[in-house]
Amino acid sequence: MITNTVKLSKKTIIISIGWIGTILLIGAYTLNSFGFLTSTGPIYAGINILAGVCLGIRVYADRNWSNLILEFFWISIAFANMIRYFYFL
Repeated sequence: MITNTVKLSKKTIIISIGWIGTILLIGAYTLNSFGFLTSTGPIYAGINILAGVCLGIRVYADRNWSNLILEFFWISIAFANMIRYFYFL
């Protein structure tokens, strides 16, 4: 009985992490679309990195490999943007 409760709790946490990632991703896109964040700034990149990590955790837990690759590239692009901002501007 305790094992099922622990598994349910882990599943709930992972689902919640996925929702946090979704909210971050939609929030960053919305703020950028309405001109509150620039797509070349470190805040936008940071939000995208956090969103990618959260969503990556969720899709890894589901063993959804194609979306895990997508999140890997999403995070990589956001890191590249962050590096470009701090080292090349």
